[in-house]
Amino acid sequence: ANAEEADSQKAFEELMATKQKELETLQATLEQQKADDASKLKKLAESEELQDNTKTQLEADEKFFAETKDGCKVKATEWNDRSRLRTMELQGVSKAVEILTNEDAQKIFQASTSTFVQLSAITHRASSQRRNSVYQKLA
Repeated sequence: ANAEEADSQKAFEELMATKQKELETLQATLEQQKADDASKLKKLAESEELQDNTKTQLEADEKFFAETKDGCKVKATEWNDRSRLRTMELQGVSKAVEILTNEDAQKIFQASTSTFVQLSAITHRASSQRRNSVYQKLA
């Protein structure tokens, strides 16, 4: 009976040692899984934050793009207006040159040149002398 009891005790101790090793292995696996879960949760939080930041940046970029596009439309309209006005101005200048250089205008200019010439000049020194005397009295 002692031999049987010793065999049973030995089998029990071997079973307990095996179960203890199994428990340690399972606990180590559990700790590893907890660490993996924590790592995955951290990555998830970082990914969500990155997604939020990316969405915010996308909204800002889309707003900037829309403003830039609107600004380009305004500038294109302004450019078309300036180009049209410049063309009209050049046509006006060309028409003025044409009018001023035609034969009728040349005849009028030749006939009127003598009317624009200053033939004489009269200066009044008395008024400047009077002004100087008034300045001297004031001083």
